[in-house]
This record gives sequence, C-alpha cells and structure tokens, in this order.
Amino acid sequence: MKKNEFNNLINEAFAAPEPEHKEEFIRNLRPREIGTIGMLWGQMPYISPVAWIISVAITVLAIAGSILGIKDTELYIALAMPFTAAVSVIETQRSKRFGMSELEMATRFSLRSVVFARMTILGFVSALMLLIIAPVIAISLGGEIIVTAVRILIPYLITMVIGLRIERSTIGRNNGIASLVIAGVSATFVAWSYQLEENIFLQYEVFTGSYGIVTAAVLLALMFAEQWKIVNNVEAFA
Repeated sequence: MKKNEFNNLINEAFAAPEPEHKEEFIRNLRPREIGTIGMLWGQMPYISPVAWIISVAITVLAIAGSILGIKDTELYIALAMPFTAAVSVIETQRSKRFGMSELEMATRFSLRSVVFARMTILGFVSALMLLIIAPVIAISLGGEIIVTAVRILIPYLITMVIGLRIERSTIGRNNGIASLVIAGVSATFVAWSYQLEENIFLQYEVFTGSYGIVTAAVLLALMFAEQWKIVNNVEAFA
C-alpha cells in the first residue's frame, strides 16, 4: 500500500464530524447585554459581608433603642455612622487593595463601572438606613425627623468626604486602615461636641439645630464631588 493511500485511509477513519448547531453555539458565545439594574444586582454578592452586617446591626440597634426609650440612642447611632462610611470607602477601593484592578479592567465590565456600582449600592443602603432610623428615633424620643436625620448624617458625610480624599492620596493607597482612623476621629469629635454646654455654639445639638441642613448639604455636595473624582480617575489610581 502506498503512503498516500494509507494517509487517505487514516483521514477517512478519523474524519471530524460535521459541526451541529454551529451558528447557535456562536450566538450563545456573545455576552448578553445587561442594563444598569442588572449590573447593580450582579455586583451585590461581591460587597463584603461586613458592610451588610454593620448596616443591619446599626438599624436594629436604632430600632431597639427607640423602643426601649434609651435617651442617647441618637448619639450612639451618630457615633456608629462614621464606621459605616469607612467601610463604604474601603469597599470602593477593594479592587486596588487586593491587586484586582488590572483583572477587572480586562473583564466584561470596566473597573470604572464596578466602582460606580459599588458606590451606588452602598449609597442606597446608607440612604435606606437613614430613612428607617431617623423617623423611628424622632417619633419614639420626641424629636424632629429632619433634625434627627441631619444629626445622624453629618458624621457619616464628614468621614466619607475625608476618607475618599485620603484614599486618593499616597497615604490612603499605602494604608488600608486610613478610613477607619478617620472614622474614629470623627466619632470622637462628635462625642466631645455632644458633651459641651448647651449654650456653646460648637455643642453638636445647638450647631446642627441652627446650621445642620446647610452643613449636610455642603458635605453632600463635597462627597459627590469626591466620588466623581474617584470614578473618573479610577484607572489612573489602579
């Protein structure tokens, strides 16, 4: 038998079968389009359990303190909110901290989209907490809902603004606990301010009662500005 004939027999014996459903297979390889809601929903499992646990714990403590009539419930929640903010800042920078930035930039969703999704999810959770906590505390303990919300929100916003700014600096990029330190300082300042005499301008309840809404609005604008800088320059800081 000649060599060519032998090769032909081998090719016939081991010929590859005709591909079935080829077009359907190729179509299924294409990624399905995912909208904003789907993107946010898909990112939720990647948020650290610590963030969810802290949010739930603060909400439960606020409700329990209000039901039991604990007078300083508002203060305790205001002192806890900076740590919620610190966890949010840490979550925002988690890709960079764990060396996953380059991988996420090369995957289906851009790193910018992932960071924006995390910020949106954590921001929504914090807003939901405030919408639950503030009315419960105010109604139970005889305060005004808006004033109570502002007093709880300001320590959170202070920590967010400073934390996001620090995270973009060399100190923040090289130190994973910078945001927690800022949260501790914010909580300490609020606790000190609460203890001042009632007629002193810096006394927390006096200050927030007179200038709380304006202060919260300014801090909110600064927070959004810092978040925009993070999202806009996330690949540069990766």
